[in-house]
This record gives sequence, structure tokens and C-alpha cells, in this order.
Amino acid sequence: MMMMSVVSGKKERIIIKESFDYPDGKLPSIWWSEGCEAELKDGRLFVDADTTSYRASTIWLDHELSGSLKIEFDAHIVASSDNANNINCFLLYSDPEGRPLRETAQERECGSYGLYHELNGYIFTNVANGEESNVRFRVRDNPGFYLLNENYRGETKAGKTYHIKIEKTNSRFQYWINGEKIIDMEDKSYNPLYNKGLFGFRTWHTAIWWDNLVITQLD
Repeated sequence: MMMMSVVSGKKERIIIKESFDYPDGKLPSIWWSEGCEAELKDGRLFVDADTTSYRASTIWLDHELSGSLKIEFDAHIVASSDNANNINCFLLYSDPEGRPLRETAQERECGSYGLYHELNGYIFTNVANGEESNVRFRVRDNPGFYLLNENYRGETKAGKTYHIKIEKTNSRFQYWINGEKIIDMEDKSYNPLYNKGLFGFRTWHTAIWWDNLVITQLD
């Protein structure tokens, strides 16, 4: 069900609202995972990429997004044996050759990070990388793994729930965590501006759950 409101003269329309309130087990058909297999657990989207199998996972939402967007979700690190505490996501992702990502999922079965650097789209990185109190936040542009912005601050710890918000308005990108703006930048470099593609959750060396995903169209 779509919902619409007007904020500061602009229309905002909720296009995706996902609370993962399903029975435990396999993902609903609109989602799929690569790398460690994600599942539904206790009404949340959960993956153990800390100690199992590939120790990396990407979970795609099979719904093409476009234009200016606001994406919000909760993330909670359950465990990370080496304090990676990794909460990444992919935005406006697509195949440079125009192939649907779901059709090529087998090519990324292991979930290796480098495979996603060959696709079109943006990576938002939130990783403690062993230092919970000096978290690395980055935005990268692919293909090419180009660094667009970087910031070190705050904390991302196991056992805490973090509310993350990403806004893309034309070429401007903002990243917020628990109401604090961490990144505010414009994409004017490297690849052309991406305005169409998929959203995906991503993690590495981390057992994590996500919940309360809301994607809002801003134009």
C-alpha cells in the first residue's frame, strides 16, 4: 500500500514498507541473498556472516528504484568475532550490460565483495573494522570502486540497534545514523550519476539483523 504526504512543498510517497513479519524461514519472493544465506528470524531479516560459509552476504530487494529517494531501516549487530561490525548497503545497482541482477545471481554465489565492484551503483560502508569507537563511513561509486566520500567517527557496536537513513536528491547524497548526519556530498565525479537500480543490504564478518525498511520516493 502506498502512502503520500507533503513535506516542505514536496510530495513524499512511500513505495516500500517492509517489517519482515513472516514465519521464520525462507525469504519472501521479492528478496534473495548471495553469499551466506539470509533468512527470516523472529520477525526480522537475519544473516550469520560471522562464522558460517563465505562470511559475507548481500541481500537484494527485487524492486527497481529510481529518482530521488529516502531509505530508512534499523540494523542490529548480533555478533562479530573480529569486531568488523559491518553494516553496508548497495543503492541503485544494475548490470552494465542491462541483465537483471537476479538472473545473474549465480555468478555471485560466493558473495565476494569484488564482484559488486564490476556492477553499476553506489556502496555505503559502515564498518568498525576492529575499532568500535572509530567507525569508517564511506561512499563508493562502481564500477571502479571509486571513493566519493569518507568519514571516521562515532561507534557501531554489537548488541545495539541503529537507525540508518540515506537520502539521494538528484546528485546529493546524505547518510544519517541515529539522527546524526555523517555524510553530505554531491556525486560529480567518475561514472555518470545513477538514477535507476536495486537496493541491497550487505555485510561482512558479521551476524546481523535488519528491520523496518521504508523506502520513500521524493520526486
